Amino acid sequence: MTRQKRSALRQQEIADAAIAVIGEQGLAAVTHKMVADRAGVSLAATTYYFETKNDIVAEASSQLLHHYAGSLGRFAERRQAGPAFDFRAFFVRILANVADGHRFDTLAWCEIMLDAARRDATRRLARSWFDRVHGLWLDIAALLGVADGERVARSGLDLCIGLFFTILPLALDEAEATALPFAGLRERPDAVDAPGLERIAPREGRKAAETRRRVLDAAIDIMAAEGPGDITYRAVADRAGLTRAAPTYHFPAIEGLIGEVQVELFERTKARYREGLAGLDRAALDEEPLVRRTAAIMRREASDFGLLGLADLAIRLEAARRPAFRPIVRAHIEDQNRAWLRILRQLDPEGAAPAGAMILQALCIGKLIRIVATGGRRTDLDRLREELAYDIGAILSGTHWTGC
Repeated sequence: MTRQKRSALRQQEIADAAIAVIGEQGLAAVTHKMVADRAGVSLAATTYYFETKNDIVAEASSQLLHHYAGSLGRFAERRQAGPAFDFRAFFVRILANVADGHRFDTLAWCEIMLDAARRDATRRLARSWFDRVHGLWLDIAALLGVADGERVARSGLDLCIGLFFTILPLALDEAEATALPFAGLRERPDAVDAPGLERIAPREGRKAAETRRRVLDAAIDIMAAEGPGDITYRAVADRAGLTRAAPTYHFPAIEGLIGEVQVELFERTKARYREGLAGLDRAALDEEPLVRRTAAIMRREASDFGLLGLADLAIRLEAARRPAFRPIVRAHIEDQNRAWLRILRQLDPEGAAPAGAMILQALCIGKLIRIVATGGRRTDLDRLREELAYDIGAILSGTHWTGC
């Protein structure tokens, strides 16, 4: 083996180790030493090939793209030589893989994409990833004889990514994951995935309320700027200008603080959506006004509240590793599904189904991630209304490729 090949292999080993660390523990856990230990190499080896943590993450993203492209290439080869296969089956295969053997790789990718929005260098990385993968999905659509390949590929990729943020945090099994775009999420009013977080009642008094508010606002700022892994009592106290003891007084466990952040972020998002839909004539709701309003809401979310929206999704990823967050996350996902279903049933009282609500929620998540992670490209923002018109129209007419 040549020196060049040995060097490439060593870099791949380090990148694969970084993927494992990100998937299992989150981006905040990535250090040269942690990755070196996981890869079974010396610390000097990781610093030789990768000067900074961001360099390691960039290589990890590149390896994930390489693995994904290779997987799609092998899929294409098998389809050319094997039995007939449609786009729906291709899509289901991806969801099944996420729920089964590729859970941590997908978690790592989701972490990297959420983090991409925070830095110019990583936004460029995300743009490269999305453009390449969209091209691969177009190739698959053409291979499978899809008539409207461009729209189907874009819709499918957004939907797939959005569904990751239900499959992973709720730890759905293969059957549950593959049912999401066809039957929706089965609600569990009397069941709990795991013991939930015990919410702490606010301390009484005006001063206590003000301090608690400062703690929460500081934690939300950190969540948006860095992610949940960077929320510590010290960081929150410093950001809020409080003593080190103040956050622990109001939130004895850091998980309790993150849980309250999740509730706060969700309520803020829901309030913005309600504001965006205010004044819409629900009694005479039609498809075109809904598309126009939803596109406007999504454009504002991506342009003005992008990092806050991704912060909300970052806690979903934490729920994939910390089961105590799952009851909160499930309640929020179910709440959003019910809201979308109410709207769809105003348009189609007889035909609207829970699957359509799940699809719309996931599509909005997938589009938000794609647009914000890649830096809010004008072309993506301008295309929102057209994309949503296609998706909402297809769901309501029953012609959506998922068959819902």
